Amino acid sequence: MENTERYINALIHGDDAIIKEIYSKIYPKVLTFILSNKGNEDDALDVFHDALMYIIVTQKERKTVILSFEAYIFVICKNIWKKSLKNKVIKTDVSTLEENETSLSAFILEQQCFEFYIAKFDLLSENCKDILSSYFNGLSYEEITLANAYATVNTVRQRVFKCRSKLMELIKEDREFQKIIKWGTQ
Repeated sequence: MENTERYINALIHGDDAIIKEIYSKIYPKVLTFILSNKGNEDDALDVFHDALMYIIVTQKERKTVILSFEAYIFVICKNIWKKSLKNKVIKTDVSTLEENETSLSAFILEQQCFEFYIAKFDLLSENCKDILSSYFNGLSYEEITLANAYATVNTVRQRVFKCRSKLMELIKEDREFQKIIKWGTQ
């Protein structure tokens, strides 16, 4: 969390030394991801730069709590790269420009949804966060039972159900959710 604030402040205020640190610590992971997903070094630099710009713009508009800067920027880079793979064929006509604008809007909406979800997820109890993280990361009920020393698999199933229900309740009762849904259907 300390590095997160430090990195965000450095980006906003243009602190070259810390920005170089961000590049040296985080960029290699993004490069590896993009190279292993049909990209090259130029693509990786573009994506990383776009992600940094996205963070600068969004943090200036509204301060978002970011628990792990590295994880946050990596998810942004993955999303940007996935979008750019879909739009790999580049044309210079008006319809392509409109598609690119639509893609950017879709990316922004997707990112807002992700940030909204993380904010609601953070409101859950530590137990719920642990169980849902395990569940969403593909662990079986049996593995969760063993890892958390629960009595039975049914107990884990009930906890997952209750925690997911609580998460959905937190999401649905928030006014921001209605705005995001409305914006996404336009």
